[in-house]
Amino acid sequence: MRHRVLALLLLVAATLAIAPGTACACSCAPFEPKDQVERSAAVFTGTVTAVRQVEGNPLGPRPPIVYTFHADQVYKGRADAAFQVATNSDGASCGYSFDIGARYLVFASTGQTGMFETDPGVPLHTTLCSGNRTVRPGKGPLRPKDAIPDVSTLTSGLLAALGTATRPAATAAPSPPHASQDGAVSLWIYAGAAVGALGLASAGRWLFRRRGRS
Repeated sequence: MRHRVLALLLLVAATLAIAPGTACACSCAPFEPKDQVERSAAVFTGTVTAVRQVEGNPLGPRPPIVYTFHADQVYKGRADAAFQVATNSDGASCGYSFDIGARYLVFASTGQTGMFETDPGVPLHTTLCSGNRTVRPGKGPLRPKDAIPDVSTLTSGLLAALGTATRPAATAAPSPPHASQDGAVSLWIYAGAAVGALGLASAGRWLFRRRGRS
């Protein structure tokens, strides 16, 4: 009986060890701010505007989550006004949890990665080890005062590594409508008709006066 119980316990332990995501934990190696910037394809500050869960097999590991950011300052990469960044669904697999409406300093990478069980179709991804930080709401370049006490830090070394930020170009306003050539021709036709009508009226009055005199 004891041997059966022991065998059962060993089987359960082996199953838990093999099951994906059940026995893993995220462990981050420390990186200097300069290394964090160099390892990233895009570094920006932005506010989370949307989040979506990537579809996957309900019996398999949880698929990644994709966050949409409205960027206000870009420190590396294209100065786009919006970014989509994917991350794993939980912290145990090094996923980073962003809150809608909050502003972050985001370090995002590209290329192939083994962190996803499901391909989200989004080129940028980030992890708990990337160096992301929650910062105070705003639209300007980061300053030490933008750090949130007991939540995030913005050291002088980090700000120096970030360098000069670029503000994303605002969406160009649509140009005012221009009068078409047909509209211009129609305007001249109406003007000519009005002048002609005035001329006929003047001529009629002149003839009427001449007949009255005669």
